[in-house]
Amino acid sequence: MLELSTWITVLLAGSVQAFRNPLPPSGGLTRREVVSINASDYPPLEINIPIDHYNSSDNRTYANRYWVNSKYYSPGGPIFYFDSGEQNAQPLVPYFLYEAAGPSSVMTLARRFNGLALIFEHRFYGQSFPFPINTTTGMAGGGYSAYKYLNTEQALQDPVYLANNFQPAGFEPYWESLSPQNTPWVWLGGSYPGIRGAQIRIRNPETFFASWASSAPTQAAVDMWTYYAQAERSMTKNCSADYTAVTRFVDATLSNGTRQEINDLKYDLYRAVQASPGNEQPNVNRSEAESLSNSDVGNYLLLPLSFYQYYGFEASVQPFCNVMETFNQSNASTTDNGGTAKAIASESGIASTYNISLAWQSFLTGIAQINYNIIPYQDDPVQDISWQFQYCSEYGYFQRGNPENPHTIESEFISLSLFQSQCDETFPEGLPPSPNVTASNKYGGWYINPSNVMFSSGEFDPWRALSPTSIEIGSPGRQAVQDIPDCGVAPANDTVFGPVYRDMVHVSDMRALLNKSDPNHQNFSTVGFASPIDTEPFYAGVGLFQMALEKWLPCFGNGSYASMTFQFPDS
Repeated sequence: MLELSTWITVLLAGSVQAFRNPLPPSGGLTRREVVSINASDYPPLEINIPIDHYNSSDNRTYANRYWVNSKYYSPGGPIFYFDSGEQNAQPLVPYFLYEAAGPSSVMTLARRFNGLALIFEHRFYGQSFPFPINTTTGMAGGGYSAYKYLNTEQALQDPVYLANNFQPAGFEPYWESLSPQNTPWVWLGGSYPGIRGAQIRIRNPETFFASWASSAPTQAAVDMWTYYAQAERSMTKNCSADYTAVTRFVDATLSNGTRQEINDLKYDLYRAVQASPGNEQPNVNRSEAESLSNSDVGNYLLLPLSFYQYYGFEASVQPFCNVMETFNQSNASTTDNGGTAKAIASESGIASTYNISLAWQSFLTGIAQINYNIIPYQDDPVQDISWQFQYCSEYGYFQRGNPENPHTIESEFISLSLFQSQCDETFPEGLPPSPNVTASNKYGGWYINPSNVMFSSGEFDPWRALSPTSIEIGSPGRQAVQDIPDCGVAPANDTVFGPVYRDMVHVSDMRALLNKSDPNHQNFSTVGFASPIDTEPFYAGVGLFQMALEKWLPCFGNGSYASMTFQFPDS
């Protein structure tokens, strides 16, 4: 999930880590599910898929997993295909196919249109591996000789192969009617799966009739310095100003400071990272701190942004800003009884109002008080390695610091060369000198404009920078509109059909999290594609896409689908 799918490239400590029983539709959980939602309770189906779709002399296949829920299916109903993208699909099944913590897009649409819902796992993720995998290192046996089959074209052909050979056990009487020639297949996906959903409508419109592409960064780019631009825009003015000032101060010190100044800066930052409320002055090894590389330091500066992608400013970064801008007096009154006391937090920021030294010390206090080290992070080495190969080979998305950006909040030492060196270190053979972004961009990139597709975006989603609704320098500046295009007709080239959700971030609309006590959504954890802060994008997005399908579905099969009136409201 980009997660694109869990989809963020998380930068921590100098390393790059890539980037079902039916339940009530209200999202209520059974007593057993409250204790533990166990994805293994939902066994998968499998389909044998060619390892190489484009070599007729290669007859090797592998077992690719998928899951089906036919609760609302009536013969002739659509197939709602949910693409899990770059992650293990199994943990998504309770939430998307059985709505464990709230309604999901795929089941809401299946319910509305009497459709069959399915989740498909991407090759080289979860347990859909064409080659043996070392689960400790995450690396497939054979290295590049295996990963060369993990590319845009092979991966896009997999769901096409599934659709044309879809014969799930228990559905034998309907096998023929389930083919894309006889029933519409509708793609749903967010982030990287959203890219795929848009591309499949360009590549295989005869197989997938319509798509909902949420938060889809369709413009692959080696240089993605704009990733943190959206985060900076969403901040309060004083916090943004001080974050930029601190970043520039640190970079200048690392570049031009004396050895003592550099060592003191590293020590102070490292101690703040190790500190916690009640332990503001921990004992740390000074030589260990001084051994930090410049990129290590740059990564530590990004700690307050670790959870921004899914939680946005208010829920993830603002607590840090409040501590920093008030000198850790965020609960103090800003006025005396007469209303004349000076506000603790200045509008223009500490660096401007006072000096950079005080801003730096306040930044360190914010790092220490929020205590990011206690927030659990569950690593999946298989996912990490597979996604790293994809972005190193074809997508790029190198989220580097840009010193030419006057509002930068990312160190210049997080550089393009840093990302490329990590790619080359992990995959010493087979990679191009730089990611071959044309492999994806040939489908349109920023300009992609297929028919029967809804693009949805969060206003402050970092990945919006490379989406069709991008507002960044160099983008075409297309306007998001909600006027549903006619079936089979692409919207005007300077527009994009779909909503931009105000104040929202990444993939906030694929399901609604109604049960916020769900055990898998605590401590900044996210499962799948849902906003942990607001359900409105889900209801707005699924409502608009439902209306679009009501307009588009009747033209399926030259109009033959229009006779299936059970899919549509009573007149």
